[in-house]
Amino acid sequence: REALAVTAQLCGPELERYGRCVAASPGSWHQDCHQLSLSVTACASNHPLVRRIRRDCSDSFGAFERCLRERPRSTAECGPHVSQFLLCAQNVTQSATPGDTATAAPSATPRD
Repeated sequence: REALAVTAQLCGPELERYGRCVAASPGSWHQDCHQLSLSVTACASNHPLVRRIRRDCSDSFGAFERCLRERPRSTAECGPHVSQFLLCAQNVTQSATPGDTATAAPSATPRD
């Protein structure tokens, strides 16, 4: 959750544009929204916590992306892949050092 919140906080406009594009192109979003996806990735990759998630959870995220490519009209079938990636991301954020999250939410209190 925290990594998604970090991404949303740091890259909100990019995520918004990408989300609108995906919603507007259910059958071809993977092609139509590719540039917007790259802009979200570029924005998020500047944050240490997001970089750790990308590194540590690359296998589960790759499986999710493959599922979406193979089932562009049945993305609901990719739910288990999303769950696996989110679980991995949660594990990474829970083991994050304070420096990983400090720039994202300086007023946030540490979570147990």
